[in-house]
Amino acid sequence: MSTQPLRLCLVGAGISHSPSPVMHQAAMQSSGVEGTYVLRDLAPAEIDGFVDELRQGKYTGCNVTTPYKAVMAERCDRLEGDAESLGVVNTITVRGGRLVGVTTDADGFELALSRASMWPRQGATALVLGAGGAAAAVALALTRVPLLRLRIAARRQAAAESLAERLRGSGDIATVPWDRSAIANTCAHSAIVVNATPVGLDSLPFTPRALPPACSVVDLRYRPRPIDVVTEALETGHRASDGLEMLLQQGLLSFEIWTGRIAPSGAVRNALLQAVEA
Repeated sequence: MSTQPLRLCLVGAGISHSPSPVMHQAAMQSSGVEGTYVLRDLAPAEIDGFVDELRQGKYTGCNVTTPYKAVMAERCDRLEGDAESLGVVNTITVRGGRLVGVTTDADGFELALSRASMWPRQGATALVLGAGGAAAAVALALTRVPLLRLRIAARRQAAAESLAERLRGSGDIATVPWDRSAIANTCAHSAIVVNATPVGLDSLPFTPRALPPACSVVDLRYRPRPIDVVTEALETGHRASDGLEMLLQQGLLSFEIWTGRIAPSGAVRNALLQAVEA
């Protein structure tokens, strides 16, 4: 690995309150790695200029968040692993002016749920709400559960169908209409429901109160805490988790890609918690 200081950033839109800089600065400090991590809050028209900066070596690498995970994947010279399957990236490394894109979201989701003892068992049914980049990573991760039945619902049916098509061949995958009746029917048989949309209870076509007792609930949002979906799920006796642990795990995986080092998760988790709850 290079001994030059890391120059890292997060590219997205509306990211001024992102805790990613705190998380990655903690990872660098606790690992003895010198470097910086900044936010690049960009308009769509600024993306091509940012890609030029990457190729010219302004940054060692970057994370990518909403709404540019697919856009930046298209700008990469090579996609690896899950990024190649999904056509989205959350981590880019610059190698000799070439952009190599991966996504650590699927592995981060699996690690987060496994840590919380919420990873579904063989043959379970899972419902994912949403069809964006985060939903795609979650859906891909869930297809790794043997004999899992995966159902996808999104406000835009075409987006749900597109995601299901990308995962076709990975198991029993189908879409569900975005309405309370259809989703209630699916929830009645689900072992886990994942909200991978940016909206809360007031805008979602389900309520945790109506879920089977053994159904787990995950909401990928992590601000403002407590997350309403998670709160209601816990109040009604369900196992539930917000997206903070997934954020941590995918970030640690990105850090390992850039540095070849495994950052102490405890120190980074504490820094992240303080940033989110500040």
